[in-house]
Amino acid sequence: MTTPLDDADLTAFLERQETSWLAEQLMLVADEDPITRIRLTAAAGAESAVEEARAATLAAVVDHVPAAEDEEEDDGDALHRTLDLLDDLVDYGFEDETSDIADEARELYVSRHGEDDSEHLARLHVIADGTEEDEADEVHEQAV
Repeated sequence: MTTPLDDADLTAFLERQETSWLAEQLMLVADEDPITRIRLTAAAGAESAVEEARAATLAAVVDHVPAAEDEEEDDGDALHRTLDLLDDLVDYGFEDETSDIADEARELYVSRHGEDDSEHLARLHVIADGTEEDEADEVHEQAV
């Protein structure tokens, strides 16, 4: 019987590998996962990541099905993952572009799903307006 590697063991293994092998592995993952590709492209400083992130974000908003009120929102859903991508774009120096994407996505979200108390909409407010989450909650409450 084999046991899976925990994060620390996997990290230690990866740290011992050749850079070229790691790059090859990352490219294999990026070929299978558009969000990972966009994230890596943004980390490399490529402006093309902005338009790719815009398209992915708007598609995720369109495809999103809001959770029932009594259900907890899934951190693994596509919209949540795309919003994490937008947070990363800010970290990579695309603050203004990311704010524009979030503003466009927020307008689309509200037109498709209405003003709701979802974490997704709250995060879009934070990213679009550049406010802290507590401030965004207050703004959201005042708007409702």
